Amino acid sequence: MDEEIKIETIEWLVPEYSHKERSPDWFWAIGIITVISCGVTLWLKSYIFSIFLAISGLCLIMFTLRHPQDVKYTVESKGLTMGKDLYIWKSIKSFNIKNREGDDYAKLLIETNKHFLPIYTIPLEKEKVGVMKETLLKIIPRSEINESGSMLFMEKLGF
Repeated sequence: MDEEIKIETIEWLVPEYSHKERSPDWFWAIGIITVISCGVTLWLKSYIFSIFLAISGLCLIMFTLRHPQDVKYTVESKGLTMGKDLYIWKSIKSFNIKNREGDDYAKLLIETNKHFLPIYTIPLEKEKVGVMKETLLKIIPRSEINESGSMLFMEKLGF
């Protein structure tokens, strides 16, 4: 794969995650759970863990209030660009595309040769699925990659 393969450039812009509006009750529940958890850990004299729980609760609330930014993805001859990061084709092992009914976007799953977080889930506009599959098959193999269990669990919880 030393020679560069010429492919048609594909670009798309999607939000970094699916934003869900939360009711005031959700925020109250997170606050109450955080305060009770901190109280129990303080009673057990686990001060560091109590601080960790308080910071985690605040971060969860702040992240929920934040609206997603749009991220630009580009598939081109030199590699896959996700925002500001370029992944050259030599660092990508395989790909898969999951296109479920009812979802706003299809999911492009990219397996890299990284040891920590080796699989990226990228939202893909549904009208680009066919051309994306044809283009990527010219460069990297397709395999039966699935989303990580933790990612699916968080989606079911509504995150």
